[in-house]
Amino acid sequence: MKSAGLIAVAFFLLLSAPVLATGTVRIQQNDDSVQNYTGVTMRIVGKVLMLTSADKVSTVVIRGTDCNNTGDLVTCRGGNIALMQNGSHPIPFRSATFYFNLTDQDQQLPLSTLKVPAHSVVFAARTAKGTYITGSGRLDQEPAK
Repeated sequence: MKSAGLIAVAFFLLLSAPVLATGTVRIQQNDDSVQNYTGVTMRIVGKVLMLTSADKVSTVVIRGTDCNNTGDLVTCRGGNIALMQNGSHPIPFRSATFYFNLTDQDQQLPLSTLKVPAHSVVFAARTAKGTYITGSGRLDQEPAK
């Protein structure tokens, strides 16, 4: 019960306080070409995950509409995706999900063999054109507990 209470408090704080992470992003186009980006800044504010390139030129914004606890993970499903570069450009998408692990231990993803490392974010999105955007990052700053 104690763990569930801490997760509920962390979930509330996650939805209200900014969280920062740094990590990598992989973009696979529908022609199978792949681009990997390191040093990506990930900012989590409320139900929004913002991915900013290391050169600070491009930002992708994934807005979650449905966030909840899945065991010890916070799971958010995307409501919309936009590229913020010279204005806002909506990106039609099929699916987007991001997971936050605010605990001190690795957590198993539901229905998967993958684990989300402690204090990390993992995400995957698929655009309407078939481009996959995936990535992960270690949380540098977490909400105060």
